[in-house]
Formats: sequence, structure tokens, C-alpha cells
Amino acid sequence: MDERDTPVLDFDLRIRLGDFALDASGKFSNGITAVFGPSGAGKSTLLACLAGMVTPDDGYVRFDGETIFSSTGRVRRPPQSFRTAMVFQDGMLFPHKTVRQNIEYGYRLTPPDLRVIDPDELCRFLQIQGLLNRFPDTLSGGERQRVALARGVATSPRLLLLDEPVASLDIRLRNEVVSYLKQVHERYGIPMVYVSHSLSDVMALARFALVLDQGRVKSFGPVVDLVAEVASTTRIGRDDIDNLYVGTVTESGAIRIGDIDVVAHVGDYQPGQRVTASISASDIMLALQRPDAISARNILRGTVQRVETGEYAAFAFVDAGPEFVVELTSDAVETLNLKKDVDVYVLFKSSSITITAG
Repeated sequence: MDERDTPVLDFDLRIRLGDFALDASGKFSNGITAVFGPSGAGKSTLLACLAGMVTPDDGYVRFDGETIFSSTGRVRRPPQSFRTAMVFQDGMLFPHKTVRQNIEYGYRLTPPDLRVIDPDELCRFLQIQGLLNRFPDTLSGGERQRVALARGVATSPRLLLLDEPVASLDIRLRNEVVSYLKQVHERYGIPMVYVSHSLSDVMALARFALVLDQGRVKSFGPVVDLVAEVASTTRIGRDDIDNLYVGTVTESGAIRIGDIDVVAHVGDYQPGQRVTASISASDIMLALQRPDAISARNILRGTVQRVETGEYAAFAFVDAGPEFVVELTSDAVETLNLKKDVDVYVLFKSSSITITAG
């Protein structure tokens, strides 16, 4: 069954804030759904309405069949009544509380009979047990976001809302936090709404995405369909698209991703350690025949699943074990005659892989 056939979050709302107006509707599943668009599109405003932090002028919000807000029915339930947790871009941790106290604050907000997530187990899972006695101003950006995530998840939420939680982090920390978000969903099964203007993060996390533009819904569908929009316009925030994979360091110093080994510079990471590998779509090449003399250490055989060509760029989706998104020129697509079911070789250097823990 398509995830969209069983919506958990259903909304249709309108609100005006000064010169800005938001008019948006959608049906989100129990997976991770992204809200994507440029700055000023209304992403954070939509999230605040869904969280009950801002009251829409008109419309409704329903979660798991319960009406959270209705202008016609005059329903406005407080956020704590439907157990929604929110994680912000800067974490918004209490500066006067230790990491442990921040997480316990969230845990104690939940009635004892509704506590289904053990905070100690959660801290071990997020690898922050060594930070528990420290204060927020001594943490790195990635550590702060992991603590903020733990504080939210410790409330045993029915819905987790994430407002650009990695926007201020560099690529290594961003990939680390994105990997933990994905693992939290897989482990605890919490539906998530993830707001971002980064296509890389959206592709790494979500299956479906709602695209906002100037307060209106531009599109809603599978995340892969966003690539077609990126290929045809630069206005919605085309950026460097990364392929993110979770793998394990092997005894030979490679990274095992699914059934393939990727040669990388693993540094101090130890065999058996779980890591996230990031490869930019622009750092990957395609060839119709296996090259004999080339500096790239990774040469993987794959099959083209889909090609999107637009005015500004072209992208190929290639199944080579994991799926790779490859950025190309339109000329390259034409020269190689790339289309669905064409067999190709995927090539990239070991130095083009960014590795982070988790």
C-alpha cells in the first residue's frame, strides 16, 4: 500500500502574517515527510501551525483521526494534548541545565503511563551518554542537535516536527545528525515532518515531499520527483546534491554498504564501526564500458533506473547496489544515450567520500 493512502497528519489551513499569506493542504504518512522550498516559502509557518504554536485563521488540522484544530468547529487543542515534539535549528536547549537535565525535562513532561522510551537507552543509542554532565555551551553543533533530538524523543511523542535542524552545521556534522534522525525513525517508528531547503537532506531522509513556494503548495509526491524540478529551475534552491549511505567499516578499510564495498579513506574509524558515507552527485561519473586505466578506486556496475533532464542540469538514478544520483550535463546524457535499463559503470574517487560516525 502507498504510504499516502494511510495519512496520519491531514491538514488544510490558511493564515496571514503581515504581508505573507500561507494557504496549504496535505496528507502525510507515518514515515518521514519533507516540507521543502526556498527561504520565505512558509515552511516554518506551516510547521508552527501543525505544532499548535500558531493558530491558523481558517481550516483544520487532524492527527491520527483526531481534530487538533478546526476553525468551523472552534477546536484548538494545546500541543501537549496530542504529544508533538519539535526540534529547532539551534536546538533551543536550556543553557542553565546539564544535558541530563535537558533530557529529563522532556521525559518528565510525559505522564508516567505514556512513557514508552527509556531515556538511558535513548542516550546510548544516540551516543551522548558521555555528555550528560556537560552544559550546552560546551557542546559542538552536532552534539547540541543530538541532545535536542534526545530531549524531544524522550517525551515519547506521537509526532516529531523538525525545523531545519541541520541548517547551521557543516557537512560532516550535518550528515551525522541526518543519519541519527533516520535511525531514530527506524528504531522508534515516530512519524516525522522534516522542514529543509536542502535537497540533499530531503533525499537522504524522506520518501515523500511537499514543495512550498510563496505560501502555496507547488507539488506533493515522491522525493525523486523533486529532481525533475531541480533540473528545470534554480529558483527552488538547487544545491550540491549528496548521496548519503549508512555502512560498516570492513577489516580491509573499505565501507560495506548493503552488498558492496566502497573504497574510502576511513582514517581512525575501526573495523565494525557504523559510519555514514556522503558522495556528491557531481563527483560521480558514468561510463558505458569498464575503464582499464583510471585513478578512481570505485568502479561499480549498475543499471539506469531513471533520467531527468532540464534546462539547468540532468540527473541519472543508477542502481549499483545502493542507488546513486549522478549529476550530468544534458550533452552527456545525449552522448551516452542514457535512459532506463541502460547498463553503466559508476565511478568515483575514494577522496570524494566524506565519512562521519553513525
